[in-house]
Amino acid sequence: MQDLYRAPESVLENTLPTYRPSAGWKIFFFIMVPLEIYSQYLGFTSNDWGMPIWWLVISLMVYSLFYLALFGLAFAKKIAFPQLWIFYLPVLVLTDIFEFSLLVKDLNMSSLGNQIIVMLYLMLILFTWHIVYKYQKIMRYFT
Repeated sequence: MQDLYRAPESVLENTLPTYRPSAGWKIFFFIMVPLEIYSQYLGFTSNDWGMPIWWLVISLMVYSLFYLALFGLAFAKKIAFPQLWIFYLPVLVLTDIFEFSLLVKDLNMSSLGNQIIVMLYLMLILFTWHIVYKYQKIMRYFT
């Protein structure tokens, strides 16, 4: 029988688990970056929404920062510090809400095609918010 008053022997290590990104994040990154570059190019050249140039520059900076977070998540790179991403998330949310409201305002919502576009756009927006939140939470596990 064991000695009941003796502490069990176990090896205690002071290490954190490491984060290993999946291939899906890398594929998503390499699909989204060219689409974003093309989207920003169209925003600056055609400007169908009639946005002022200062808003296009702010939008470029906000979404460039998002793609830095996506790069860090896809390749397990620590970029900046977690508090930056905590403060960045509301900026991204407000920017997306503003641009989403412009999209919905100009569409005829009685058309099924436009309703599908709005729903897909909304899912993509929510997914981008999740990416930034997840990156902020798991960046402490990067080596």
